[in-house]
Amino acid sequence: MAVGKRAWGIQIALLFVTLARANASAGRNFPTEWRKISAMQENVHKIQVIVNKRRISIYLNDQEVYEKSGRVGAAARTHSGVHVVALHPLRGHVMLARQFLTHQPAEHRNLAACLDSLMPGNILIAAAVPDAVMFLGPDAVARLEEMGASRIRHLARHETWVMVAHTPVRAPTPPRYRYPVLQPNVTVPAKPLGRVWGESVAVRSLEREGTSAFVDFGAFVPKFPAAQCDWHQEETLKDQRAFCDRYDGYFRLCKCQDPLTPALRHSAEKIEIREVIPLAMLTAVKPFNFYRQLLNVLETPGAAQTPILVLVDGFQREIISLTKLFGLDVLVHRPQGEKGSSTLLNMHFRFSVHNVFNFFPGAKKAIILEDDLLLSPDFLSFFQQTAWLLDEDPTIASVNAFSINSFPEVASDPTVLRRVELVPQFGWLVRRKWAEEVYEAWVPEGETADWDWWLFKEVPRKQRDTLVPEVSRVIHAGSSGAHVTGYAQENTFNHMVYNEDPYVTLENLEDLTKERYEYLIRQEILRAVTLTLTSSPCDGPMLPEEQPGPFKLFVEIETKNDEYESFYVMQACLRAYPEEAREVFRGVLRYNLQGRLLYVVGCPLSPYCSMFSDGYRFLRPSPWLVDSASQRRARVADQELPAVLRGAPSTRFARGRISDGEPDLLLSEGEGRGQEVCVKGGYFR
Repeated sequence: MAVGKRAWGIQIALLFVTLARANASAGRNFPTEWRKISAMQENVHKIQVIVNKRRISIYLNDQEVYEKSGRVGAAARTHSGVHVVALHPLRGHVMLARQFLTHQPAEHRNLAACLDSLMPGNILIAAAVPDAVMFLGPDAVARLEEMGASRIRHLARHETWVMVAHTPVRAPTPPRYRYPVLQPNVTVPAKPLGRVWGESVAVRSLEREGTSAFVDFGAFVPKFPAAQCDWHQEETLKDQRAFCDRYDGYFRLCKCQDPLTPALRHSAEKIEIREVIPLAMLTAVKPFNFYRQLLNVLETPGAAQTPILVLVDGFQREIISLTKLFGLDVLVHRPQGEKGSSTLLNMHFRFSVHNVFNFFPGAKKAIILEDDLLLSPDFLSFFQQTAWLLDEDPTIASVNAFSINSFPEVASDPTVLRRVELVPQFGWLVRRKWAEEVYEAWVPEGETADWDWWLFKEVPRKQRDTLVPEVSRVIHAGSSGAHVTGYAQENTFNHMVYNEDPYVTLENLEDLTKERYEYLIRQEILRAVTLTLTSSPCDGPMLPEEQPGPFKLFVEIETKNDEYESFYVMQACLRAYPEEAREVFRGVLRYNLQGRLLYVVGCPLSPYCSMFSDGYRFLRPSPWLVDSASQRRARVADQELPAVLRGAPSTRFARGRISDGEPDLLLSEGEGRGQEVCVKGGYFR
């Protein structure tokens, strides 16, 4: 028995020896092929992209490097849109990872700008998840085709597309600080410039409902050294080189020819500085938004003379590295609140407004700036000219750079400011005393209300007003933020005007103090021509021809809640902010209609209700008119969804123009009730 086992062991040993000799013989017969396979495994990146109804995942050498999940059945799946991931060509680490919600309007511009910002030679992974093409604009399609995409133009809704390529070497593209003026559609595919390593698309049968089949796509991409530039050898720019080797999306900073350098911090044109006012830049999880605004700020006249503090919500290494690259001070806030909650944003604002004054103990005022805004060239000059009013008049709470009614139909004079009953928003200047006061009265942690709504509704205003420009000094440039969707960005914010003249001198600032402003507006309304409407204000021009104005119109409003939606109808018909009337002063709305002023007085809310003639037809919208104004606004919005921001015929500020009309709506005579109250009987019926 032992002899048998020994013989069996000898046979197994002989078998292994035979197999080893066979393998060696095969190696001698195919040495080149084996070496090529071995070398290929060492010199390529194995990339796999999986897209289905629930998620998108990207794997590098079998390790997951990017993932987004979505809820099936939701109105908008959180993983929908176009995903752009850039990998280092040699080491393979993720240099950029962004998602663009192109199932909403406006995001296609950010996608195009992102593709323009990529450095040549890096690995690009682009994926269109079902619903991605719903509002995928022609500029984004053209950029993807330049990268090498051959199927993105023909992709239908609910279909999936994936591409892996190397980013092309191409001529530098100017930075897109302003939304570009585009042609209606691009009918000729752009010339591909990138090196494509693989492209896959899953189409959907017309007979089937739902999304297309999932995509499981793989590609082997050769490893290449990253781009080398002459300036990489400069010792003074070693930190910048390290940053560019770690991150992508910073073309102006990392390009080989004439890159931006930290010297930009001190290069801006100088302005008259009447008071040192620090600028607090608030940011969180969007490095591109911060980078875009940072360059905008540093190139704004007066930036070299302005202390800047960056306040980051959470330890965001990329943003912090970029901030230090330009020698700026930075404070990191430990996030408070769950992701996506109001608390997260509320507490970061509270931290920032409080700590900018702690960081600059000698500052009496500070400018607060959110990262989804872009600035007019006179942004800092605007605040330098108005800062003294906060000292002169304690009834002024803040100075805003933004006006919610900064639309071309109702605003045109960049030299004018107004007093309104509003809270700070979208770039604002406040005093230290105000910051200390609201710090204790801030919206509590855990409350669902937004901080600005809380300050307006819950904290006593103490009869303080806010100053706003007729023409904004900032433009909202976000489209997938906490409060502004792509629809709101495209239909509302993209049609606002903003100043582009760096040398505007603000006029009549002394008239903005409380007593002076109230006296002047009373005199203006008193001498204004009373309008008598014979049709709906939505029908067209309300003002009589060849009369300079000003004009006044009285509408029925009991309280600030606008019970009869009188202000709402005027806002919608005049093409001002369509949601509600926010910039009200003592029950009065002021519009600049192509250079002629119109005052809409809400009665009996306003103290100026006594300034009408006996027998005046006091206006209150009928339910039909309210519904008509709402439908008109919705119809115009639907027509403009594919549209882009209009051109800028003025050299001072960009503007757009839209027109439409409604059927006539007759008015009936009202019956007067006395001089001290408004006439009630003149309804829009």
